[in-house]
Amino acid sequence: MSSRASSWAREASQAWALLRAANGLGSQVAEAGWRASIAAAGAIARPTPRRWATSGKERVVVIAPHPDDEVAGCAGTLFAHREAGDPVDAVFVTDGSRSRALGFDRAAMAEQREIEARAAASRIGAQCHWLGFPEGDWAERDGQSAIERKLVDLKPTVLYAPSSIDFHPEHRRVARVLATALEASCSKSEVRIYAIQVPLTPLLTNMIADVSSLETSIRLAFRCYPSQRTSLESCFRARRYAAAFYGVNELAEGFCAMPAELYVSLHRRPPAQFRPMAIRPWTDPLALAVGTRERLHWKARARSVSAFAPPAARYERRASRRSLA
Repeated sequence: MSSRASSWAREASQAWALLRAANGLGSQVAEAGWRASIAAAGAIARPTPRRWATSGKERVVVIAPHPDDEVAGCAGTLFAHREAGDPVDAVFVTDGSRSRALGFDRAAMAEQREIEARAAASRIGAQCHWLGFPEGDWAERDGQSAIERKLVDLKPTVLYAPSSIDFHPEHRRVARVLATALEASCSKSEVRIYAIQVPLTPLLTNMIADVSSLETSIRLAFRCYPSQRTSLESCFRARRYAAAFYGVNELAEGFCAMPAELYVSLHRRPPAQFRPMAIRPWTDPLALAVGTRERLHWKARARSVSAFAPPAARYERRASRRSLA
């Protein structure tokens, strides 16, 4: 290589390093600005969601459309369940083989993601149930039958689930099939919808888990998915935003908790359009705003369900029922 070419390559490398550093710094400034705005909104709104708690006697199941969705949405809460003594079962519906990471073909990617899923489940202390349907190439009746069998066998009292408040067609498809399986199995589980890349927003969040003390555990669970490292980058940012809005220390995971019957009813609607959080925070407010009309529809449908009422209203309803008894 000539000295001129070598000099050009060196300058290009330095310019690229400076650009990456500037992008990283800019991202930190942008996130800090959004967090400050979100914290101010929380101080004004004074939200009162139900705080996560467990008796240590729950039977917990998490449904993951892809391997890594369970850690993206609720890793800290799953660790908290295990620390409290609750058994946790993780059901992986598809093999995630359409990921384009690492340049793998579909067969190699499916193998890689199963290895990662089993490692993550082990890290959390959960039992791994690998259904492994080929991503994008499975029949819904087969998915329903498989999920229904798991619901009947595992008998969850608490079910962490994806939903149609999502942009990814496979996430929405699994949610729709899960709703059908819940109806067929006559499940009485409390369903807790978790967000993956599309925020639930305060319109739908009615349960908050403070997972600040579990940051190291969450990061270790994320590291079980090296093939998905980039796609998981926004998940910690979402936890920091939730903590800012709800006045939690550092990290919070939010859920939309509801009876199984309501989950089934809401998933009879065709999915709406949503926008995911990107790797960088520049457009994060759009992820909160796009799909507001659908979120409002969900909230309106759920107004008659006490889990969506403010805590004072829930107490008043219980007191009213007791006085009538």
